[in-house]
Amino acid sequence: MTKPGIMLALGLAVSVPRAATNIPADRTVYISVLDDSGQPVSDLTPADLVVKEGGKERTIVKVERASTPLRLALAVEERLTADTAVRTGLFEIMKRLSGAGEISLITIGVRNTTIVDYTTSLEALVEGIRKLTLNPPRDNALAEGVLELANRFIDAKPARPVIVAVAVSGGRGSLDPHLVLERLGQSGATMYAVTLLTFAPPDSTDTMRSDQVIGDGSRQSGGRRIEVTATGAMPRALLQVANELLAQYAVTYTLPASTKLDRRLNVNLKRRGVSLRAPSIIPDK
Repeated sequence: MTKPGIMLALGLAVSVPRAATNIPADRTVYISVLDDSGQPVSDLTPADLVVKEGGKERTIVKVERASTPLRLALAVEERLTADTAVRTGLFEIMKRLSGAGEISLITIGVRNTTIVDYTTSLEALVEGIRKLTLNPPRDNALAEGVLELANRFIDAKPARPVIVAVAVSGGRGSLDPHLVLERLGQSGATMYAVTLLTFAPPDSTDTMRSDQVIGDGSRQSGGRRIEVTATGAMPRALLQVANELLAQYAVTYTLPASTKLDRRLNVNLKRRGVSLRAPSIIPDK
């Protein structure tokens, strides 16, 4: 969680004149602001924020509760799909976000499998939960799964993409985490992760790579990672994620005509006693 006055991490800067690209005159980013008890703040105004892109302060046009429909990839590791509490958690987040946008149910194993494509039908999603295997394989490719989701969002360019990953801490992955994080940043997706904490020490570089994708990806995209020590805590954690998504703000700021494309983003709070989650990298769209 980012405290007021602390700059968020910087992404890769690319200098290209706006006239030579499709950089819009205004840009909108999605943020979450929480009070000391972890509850969403409901009265944020432009005066509470400072937005800098490429190190240069931008004029904030408006700050309002996000109303653009979500396009949510709800991805669960296959090795968790047989757990009753995990299934309950999936249902809880689906039910809470019903009406807020489209949701897709995806399992991550050796490869991603779409159980239910993007839909607004809660009934179809619940049926998808029933179809989840009760005898899941143990192998998984978590980092590769996140990369695939990011690539799909890059291609589709939805207005408000979100990834919620339900996984086991320490999942394996052979990819360079910086590649996955770069693509996640380009996709513009906010990533949340609810992970089951394992107390065994990391046994490979692959394990540490996957944890970096989950940890840094959540932080840099403006989401969060919630670790639980038992699957029984997952329903509550997934409800926390849903409530944060429903309380997000859309922050719109102006880009001068001479702006060059620079993917570094810094959002700071002036208000005390609250905490901020915001992306540190803007997408190439």
